Amino acid sequence: MNIQDIEAFVAVAEAGSVNRAAIRLRLTQPATTRRIQSFEQNFGTAPLFNRAVKPAVLTSLGLHVLEHCRRVLAAVSELEACSAGGADPSGDLRAGVAHGLGEMVMTTPLDVLRRTFPRVRLQVSSSWTTDLIEEVRRGALDCAVGLLTEAHSIPAGVTSIALGAEQVVVVGPKKAAAKSKARPYRLRDLAERGWFLNPPGCGCRAALVKAFERQRLPIHVAAEVFGEDLQLSLLAQSGGLGLVPRRQFAHSLHRRALRILDVADFTMPVTVALIRRSAAGRFDPAIAQLAEQVRAALR
Repeated sequence: MNIQDIEAFVAVAEAGSVNRAAIRLRLTQPATTRRIQSFEQNFGTAPLFNRAVKPAVLTSLGLHVLEHCRRVLAAVSELEACSAGGADPSGDLRAGVAHGLGEMVMTTPLDVLRRTFPRVRLQVSSSWTTDLIEEVRRGALDCAVGLLTEAHSIPAGVTSIALGAEQVVVVGPKKAAAKSKARPYRLRDLAERGWFLNPPGCGCRAALVKAFERQRLPIHVAAEVFGEDLQLSLLAQSGGLGLVPRRQFAHSLHRRALRILDVADFTMPVTVALIRRSAAGRFDPAIAQLAEQVRAALR
């Protein structure tokens, strides 16, 4: 059993196919297949993949082995960081970006990182912050930039570093009838309104639902729509309420048809944070620079 075979197994398990894993590893498909076969020989007749289905999926043993392999690769990364001093890291840096932060993170911060560390190959994925935290914990990601709310918790072995503050605001159409009562609004005033929200898994949605539940108020989800840009477009056309980062609202093409509602008993401060494993690793200099670039973008 060697490190190259372990890397191939993890790549296939995470990519979902030998073809995509070969691209990730910069190998030919036959070479990747040979490494997988070599790795599986260590487990005798016990299969790691269920190849009766297409695409093949991990068996229960395969899932168990995957967790160990990720820990092995993380330990190797930490050892390389000690031996090389981390001055000029190289290899595939797997970074995650929370939905809603892509435009900010994937532009200047990543461009600067590529120029500064030319031997680092970036593999960037986007997901909910909850999923990103879990991916970092399992070792599937080296780091992530997420939006932390009260709905999130950081597990042991993972560290979050605050980079800046964001505020998620309640948005509705300007054309809606004026509220008869004196402003500001309260959640009970919004209980019967239809909400356009991200599907379950979104931390901002979870925080809003908890706020309604604490006051024993119903919340009417009119539509589950992925992505704040589409939500703002629908709100401008058809009414309803939504949640969006204030920074994103300020740059939206739909902002002239919408307004931010002042809700006295609901605020959602959000922390933009770098999420990474607590232990040192070979990509520490690159991750530190990514954090600083995102911090600068937030300023």
